[in-house]
Formats: sequence, structure tokens, C-alpha cells
Amino acid sequence: MALKEEFSLSEARRIALTAQGFNGLDRAADVGAAALPNAIRRLGLLQIDSVNVLVRAHYLPLFSRLGAYDRAALDALAAAKSKRLFEYWGHEASLLPVDLHPLLRWRMARAERGVGVWGGLRPYAGEKRAETDVLLERIRLEGPLAASDVEGGRARKGMSMCPAKAPRRQDALMRPTV
Repeated sequence: MALKEEFSLSEARRIALTAQGFNGLDRAADVGAAALPNAIRRLGLLQIDSVNVLVRAHYLPLFSRLGAYDRAALDALAAAKSKRLFEYWGHEASLLPVDLHPLLRWRMARAERGVGVWGGLRPYAGEKRAETDVLLERIRLEGPLAASDVEGGRARKGMSMCPAKAPRRQDALMRPTV
């Protein structure tokens, strides 16, 4: 069979959607727990996102590719002692397949040295460590907190390229510098 040199717009669209996992599988079928890490592996990572309009945003990419699945299964997979996924700042806070961990060690080493984008967080492992410890203790006592909870209950409006102190401390907790 000869390779096609040109594709119609419809064919190109179908190829692109299939490559992203939107290939029209039977959405009525039961989605087993094994399908979740396979889908994340295919995606490369699953960005953890607390945006909650319909559901927390990180549940949607798997739903759109696999159909209905038990969200508790994803939560259990992320928290499991035998790790198939690990949480890391791969792009943003993300769940990544554990086999990618060795490939990211260079970034983790840069973070430990406070090099590059990690430099702004370095103080939270050093001279501002007390602030980090207070935040960790509060999280231990109260459970998960939003940045607005830490900032005194005032949620910031809009997006900012210069995050306030509380989100920076929370970012530091996600990185291996702390």
C-alpha cells in the first residue's frame, strides 16, 4: 500500500483527533482502572487543576478520551503506595507516569540548586523556611487549602504572572527544593 502524500481536511482532522485519543471508542463500555494510567501515559501527563466549574478540570481529559469512569479510581491511583504515577511540576502541577521520573532528574537537580525558574522559590527552603513550616503545619491540621485561604480569605481576581506570597509558598511545596 502506497503512502498518501495528501490528506483531505476531514482525514487530517480524524488523524489528529485519533492521535490525541479522541477516536470514538465505545463510551458505553465500563472503563477499568487499568485504562487510567494507560491514558495518562499516552497523554504524557495529566495537569492537576483545581478549577471546578463542572468538576475539577483534571478529571475532564480522561472523560473526554475514555468516557465515564470512576473519578475515585483516579484519586486512588494518584495516592497509591505502589506508584504508577507521581506528582511533579512537569508543566504545572501534574501527574506523570513513574517511568518518566528518571528523565526529569535533571530538572529536579536544577530545582535543588535554585537554578533558573526555581530561583524565586529557593528562599522558602532557606531563610523563609519558617513560613513554609507554618504553612505545612496548617495544611496538616486543616487539610487542603486554596491560596485565598492562606492569604486571609481574599481571593485574587484574574490571573497574575507575579503570584502573591501564599501561592509561591504553595508552589515551593510542589517542588523538590523544599
